[in-house]
Amino acid sequence: MTAKTLDEIMRKVLNDSDIFYVSYTIFDETDWENLGEEFQKSNFAEVTARIDKIIDQLQAALNSERNQKKKETLEKAIKLAEALKSAVNNKPHILKQMFLNLDRFGLVRCNLPNMEDYGKVIENHNRSTVEQYFLYKIDKERNRFRRKALKKTLEYLKELYAMKLATLEIAFFIRKLDSLTQFKEVIKDE
Repeated sequence: MTAKTLDEIMRKVLNDSDIFYVSYTIFDETDWENLGEEFQKSNFAEVTARIDKIIDQLQAALNSERNQKKKETLEKAIKLAEALKSAVNNKPHILKQMFLNLDRFGLVRCNLPNMEDYGKVIENHNRSTVEQYFLYKIDKERNRFRRKALKKTLEYLKELYAMKLATLEIAFFIRKLDSLTQFKEVIKDE
């Protein structure tokens, strides 16, 4: 089944664990959906209370953790959860988009390489050349996670072509894929 709009493709890509791997889940699918429902009802006190509860759980886990790498992950998760809490009041429009587009919330790692060259190939070559370029890059990629992410990206690319979007739109979308991990980072205060 192909998506009908670019927004649908964006949502599928953002939630594709082969492309954007959630390395630490702060809110799973059910909890994220429930939090979003409370947010939609403008029940901000409840949303904030649930986020506070998660922060407390993360802090307790951090205090009892001995492994340095896990401590660093928990510290990052706490910072992201605190940014989420801050966004309830300070960035509600961005948070609304996150509830609409994400299936879950947590620390994300992008499995794609820099996609700039891929976008340039899309801009300057026909579809068959573009697909051959992707297949060549997939074949040459040594990292299995990156290879799988590129295969999925090729499938999304085919959907974009099937939607008959302008070549420049497709190129821009593909070029910026690796930067979508920053979608969750937008809620953080600089």
